[in-house]
This record gives sequence, structure tokens and C-alpha cells, in this order.
Amino acid sequence: MLIKVTFLGTGAGTPSRDRYLPAILVEDGQRKILLDVGEGIQYRLLEIGVSPLKITHVFITHMHGDHIFGLPGLLATMAMLGREEDLVISGPHGIVNFVKSNMEIVGDPPFHVQIYEIEPSEGIKDIINEENFNLQCVLAKHTVPDCAYSLNWRTYIGRFNPERARELGVPVKYWKRLHMGEVVVLDDGRVIKPEDVVEVRSSGLVRLVYTGDTAPSDSVINIARDAQVLIHDSTFSAVEDHSMVWNQGHSRSIDAAEIARKAGVNRLVLTHISNRYSDPELLAVEASEVFTNVIAARDLMSLVIFS
Repeated sequence: MLIKVTFLGTGAGTPSRDRYLPAILVEDGQRKILLDVGEGIQYRLLEIGVSPLKITHVFITHMHGDHIFGLPGLLATMAMLGREEDLVISGPHGIVNFVKSNMEIVGDPPFHVQIYEIEPSEGIKDIINEENFNLQCVLAKHTVPDCAYSLNWRTYIGRFNPERARELGVPVKYWKRLHMGEVVVLDDGRVIKPEDVVEVRSSGLVRLVYTGDTAPSDSVINIARDAQVLIHDSTFSAVEDHSMVWNQGHSRSIDAAEIARKAGVNRLVLTHISNRYSDPELLAVEASEVFTNVIAARDLMSLVIFS
């Protein structure tokens, strides 16, 4: 299984020449997941060669415009392109009415939207359970209800069994995908799972946590414990007054680093960066004084978090 993260937009509040509004694409071979959907999302997907029809899930952290105003256009594009596959959307209170009102404008779409409307709390909640994948959330600390998400994958390590694959009539073109943990559908309609042709030796959990907008929060520490990657709000520099920043429901670079340190994550990625900072590396340097394995996200930057 290859899990890749691409930052489609890393800005805060308003777009700039160098930063689109918040949107992150997560790909795991079976799914293409959007974390927040800032304006201009269709253009960003085109730039990286991903069709809007391939998006399987959309997870919205909160109902502020810079995180959701790209969703109406994305839904309209999907309908115009004749999407037929179901789309899964999750978000806090208000997401159902927002999606339904936009779908009324789009018209009667040829696809079904499954919506999970969440009441986030400080305790960790299970939201979605799929094969080898689980979505959890907690309440982040913002000015409106905000879902900090944990995306969790069960991974398998083992030897691919070509003899078994041949017995099942699996074409060679599918072998690599199966070895990487992807479920495939053969031309005759049969569904082949990785465990059908891979001798599993061990399994583990890969976790990616995304906060959306948040001030420092114990609930985020709890959901991020021992995660491979924490993508955290870093709207402001360490030089800004912490009271002002926290009252706005945001974090400074050093706040994000302290959360990462307390949670014991492997890697910290700073995002939602104010346009007042032309070079996000400034924030990464500040954060590195507290937590060493940190980078500041840039638009269209990609990371492989498991392979």
C-alpha cells in the first residue's frame, strides 16, 4: 500500500498568488480523499492530473468559507462529467444542509452522496469504518465546531504468492497493486483482496492526523498520539502574541511543535499559513526549536507517508 499526501492549498483566509485555500489530497490506492475543499479545487486537481471523478471521500473540518467554498463547484463538475459512483462526505453540523442546498442548484445528480454529520467532542469518535481504513475525529479548538481527523490504515507486510495468483487467474498487471494492499476487480467481475495472494507476516497501523483550524488543544494531543504524521494549523509565527492567536482559534508555529512533541508523532507538517509570511520556512525553523522533524507545507508539495 502506498499512501501519498499532496497539499493542494496551504493558505489561510484568503488565497494568494503562491497559496490556494486549504485542501489536501490523500491517496491510498483504493481511495482519493480530500481534506477540506478550498476555492479552486478543480484547477488544483487538474494540475496534478487527478480527475474530480476519482475523488471518493471529502472530509470537511469546519464550516468556514475558506475550507468549504470549493465544494459546490466540485459537486457541479462531478455532475456535469456524469459521475455515477457514490461520494462520501463528512463534516460538522451544517454540512448536510450545505451539501443539499448546493445539490439543488446542480440539479438531480447521477450519483449518491453519503453524508456523515458529526457532533465532535473531546473524546475520540469513530466515524467511518471501511476495509483496512478507519476515520476518527475529536473536537479541535476553534471559533466554530471543528473536526480534527485521524485517518487510520491497517497495513500488511508479506510475501506475494505468484502461484496462488495464477491459480486464481489474476493477470500479472494486478500483482503489484495487490502486493501494495489494494483490492482489485478483475475483468470478469471477481474481487481479489491482498490477503488472497499475499502471505501476511505482520500488520500495523498507519495514522495521519489533520487538525483543520485550531488553537492548542489537549483533544488534538490525544488523537495524534504516536501518529506517523500530524498536519497542524500554523497560521502565525512565534513572534505573535499567543493570546491574540489562540482567541482567534489558531496556532503559532511553536504551538504546533509543542503539540507534536507531547503527542509523540513522527513528523509534523505546518499548514494554514498566513499570507503575511512570504516564506513558510520561517515557521518551520521556529518550530524546529521545539520539535525537530518538521516541515512547512507548500502548495503542490507531496509526501509519501507509507510505501
